[in-house]
Amino acid sequence: MRLITFPATALFIVSVFGLRSVPKCAGLDEDSLCPSREANELCQRQIFSDFLQTLYVEKDPIKAFNTHVDVQLIEHDPFDEQGRDANAAKLSNIIPSANFTVLRSNFNNDIGVIHVMVKEDPEPAALADIYRMDGTCIVEHWDVLQYRPANATNPIAMF
Repeated sequence: MRLITFPATALFIVSVFGLRSVPKCAGLDEDSLCPSREANELCQRQIFSDFLQTLYVEKDPIKAFNTHVDVQLIEHDPFDEQGRDANAAKLSNIIPSANFTVLRSNFNNDIGVIHVMVKEDPEPAALADIYRMDGTCIVEHWDVLQYRPANATNPIAMF
């Protein structure tokens, strides 16, 4: 199961509008996309999609971070350390056993966002992860976590 198919969307647009070529994203088959190299937005979308697939669907934080995240990751979570390796290690203790559903994601300019429903008892939590890319590499991360209150009056709140 693919989480997102940005390249397929681009190919569909090309086929519908009769454009003759799609820019090839060079170097995406490498073990690591960092240090960063120049990449256009279509390539960044593909890279971000691959990152989300590896992290949230395959649940492999070490591989996702080693391939797509800069060693000097700028981390804005007040409870996390700076840098790729510390964050990958922390997530490798959480994500493989976590129960969550990816609701939506988007990539525009150099910012990628993913909205996740974390299934916790008694109420679910909403998680938004925001990533900034520089070329082929994720270099910055923010997150927002909100728990649904037990007395919520809106049945679709947060999701």
